[in-house]
Amino acid sequence: MVDILDQLEGNYGDLSMQKYSSNVVEKCLKYAGEERRAGIIQELINNTYLDPVMQDPYGNYVIQAALQQSKGALHAALVDAIRPHVPVLRTSPYGKKVLSSNGLKK
Repeated sequence: MVDILDQLEGNYGDLSMQKYSSNVVEKCLKYAGEERRAGIIQELINNTYLDPVMQDPYGNYVIQAALQQSKGALHAALVDAIRPHVPVLRTSPYGKKVLSSNGLKK
């Protein structure tokens, strides 16, 4: 699993917006160790394309998974990264799914 995570590193944003690879990113978030999961989520937070990922038909599920799998300061950082995009997300069918995610309400 670590080899796969190493190969995907730096590409999680792009992979999140593709039909099959978005499922892989979701599984990585679910099964990676705490430290690796934090790295993936941090990469998503720092991605200049966070807004399109959240509005993407596949990417929104990755962001929801990241919200559900994150805790504490990392979760707060993810929520803070999402917050400026809320007005746009409200008008997007897939963005609304991110906003209604249980993880955002923690």
